[in-house]
Amino acid sequence: MGCPFNSIIRAGAALLMAIALLGCVSLRIEKVQKGGDVLPPAVELLQKKTLLAEILSGYGAPTDIVDMNGEFALLYRRALYRGVKVSMGVPLKSALLPNPSMEATGNLSRYDTAVFIFTADGVLKDMKYEKGTSRSLWEDYWK
Repeated sequence: MGCPFNSIIRAGAALLMAIALLGCVSLRIEKVQKGGDVLPPAVELLQKKTLLAEILSGYGAPTDIVDMNGEFALLYRRALYRGVKVSMGVPLKSALLPNPSMEATGNLSRYDTAVFIFTADGVLKDMKYEKGTSRSLWEDYWK
């Protein structure tokens, strides 16, 4: 029967060797938000003659203003990006020319968008809203 102390030494040596061979492990987590929160518009806005001043007082300054042949649109957008990157490399650059490394990344982009379309005299004509989509509503609005 072997001594249990020898198995602990072997396990410790194997662990140290694995750490030396694996090299550097890093984890990078990013979370970026562009734009303020976009609240869902009330359905009553289209049922009554909502004016430009009412939308601006409720939502504030828009992300973008677009001229559309006599009409115009106010665009409110929040973009949320989340990314994770795990990399593991062996720091043997000074000893070997090829630096062995492994890398894995994952990205997630989400958009909250509200578009208010007004007539030339500032009365709300149409509105669209999407929350948590993987594509921007404004880019797909005309498709």
